[in-house]
Amino acid sequence: MKITVKTILIISCMLIAFSASALAETKFSYDGQIRLRVEFSNKSFAQERHAQQYNDLRTRLGFTFEPTDMAKVYIQFQDSRRLGSPSSGGLTSSNNVDLHQAYFELQCPKHPSFHLKGGRFEVNYGNQRVFGAVGWHNIGRSWEGLIASVRPENFNIDFFLLKKMEINSGGYNRDTDIFGAYAKLLKAKVDLFAFYELDADSNGYVEAQLKRFNIGTFYKNNFDNFDVTFQGNYQLGTFVPDGIPDSTVLDIAAFMINGEFGYAFEGKSKARVALGLDYTSGDDGSDTTKYKAYTNAYYTGHAYRGYFDEFLGSPMHGLIDIMLRAKGKVTSNILIKGDFHYFKAAENYSYIVDEGTTDEKTGLSSNIGYEFDLTLVRKIENGAVFTAGLSVFAPEEEYAGYSDKKMGMWSYLMWTVNF
Repeated sequence: MKITVKTILIISCMLIAFSASALAETKFSYDGQIRLRVEFSNKSFAQERHAQQYNDLRTRLGFTFEPTDMAKVYIQFQDSRRLGSPSSGGLTSSNNVDLHQAYFELQCPKHPSFHLKGGRFEVNYGNQRVFGAVGWHNIGRSWEGLIASVRPENFNIDFFLLKKMEINSGGYNRDTDIFGAYAKLLKAKVDLFAFYELDADSNGYVEAQLKRFNIGTFYKNNFDNFDVTFQGNYQLGTFVPDGIPDSTVLDIAAFMINGEFGYAFEGKSKARVALGLDYTSGDDGSDTTKYKAYTNAYYTGHAYRGYFDEFLGSPMHGLIDIMLRAKGKVTSNILIKGDFHYFKAAENYSYIVDEGTTDEKTGLSSNIGYEFDLTLVRKIENGAVFTAGLSVFAPEEEYAGYSDKKMGMWSYLMWTVNF
């Protein structure tokens, strides 16, 4: 986002807030967060491994202006940095401060169920498996666009336009836009959504790079001590790989299924166990007219498929993640969580295993490995939280590429203060 656009957004939002305050007393509030995370990473599966240690600091400060009951303005500044990068202790500035959010919300006086939101904002829907702000990340995801909402008694529906990229080409449309709708059926506890992604840049040819439709649903409900969550999304449309002419336009046919079934025990520990599945389709390349690999475009990645973050992107072979989760309170302010993941590829992938000599083993496989995540959360006081985590990834030799494979390890310590 260009600095001139940021300046316009700040001035516009403040003008709306303070000009309206002449008509009514403006309500004002603020919020903030400082978070420091120390990570220790040794994720290589090779025998010669070099561990890394780095520190991420994120600072957020937000201001809310409510000139009337029908209007709200929110501005959130953010500084995200990796300590020591590019350097510290000197006399130069790294200029990391940015606008993470800057938006207004308006409610129609004659039709109070109609809301309008515009500017720069986070987007979180369902369990964030399709749209999420990635709060774990040191920067997080923000969108720029508009959301028009209708919120009667029994359902809510958002119509959104998200501007992913604005190129301002004088010759033809090269922008990337997302148009969609997300509906919540409140009594049924079912969400329905559909959105269209258009990367209009033709890369020098006639066909746009991407025309992808997403159609899906989200369901979450509790039945006494049991809870059920389900998320599904089907992708269709057309896709042109980079640098390939129009004759290779691929038809998209991909899907994602995510679900979890849990049981919460009675008692002070508030213990819970759950069994879950996260399945994304893959593509083995056998059909040269189809693109069957599911694209994890805008989800909150760290929350799924293991905290080791081996699969944040969208592997061509897809992924099957069968998970077992457990958590419980040790004391009133200490929570321990443990997750076990069994990973397989949805489609076979080609592998080459280095056996330590001039010999190599090649073939096709769907084997990937196992992961165990352990997390401790300690709530202190006044919004302060301490979190520690350890992840161990045990790959199969086909996936690691080494016959003398080693386990990957990653851990962190994190302090968060909210105010």
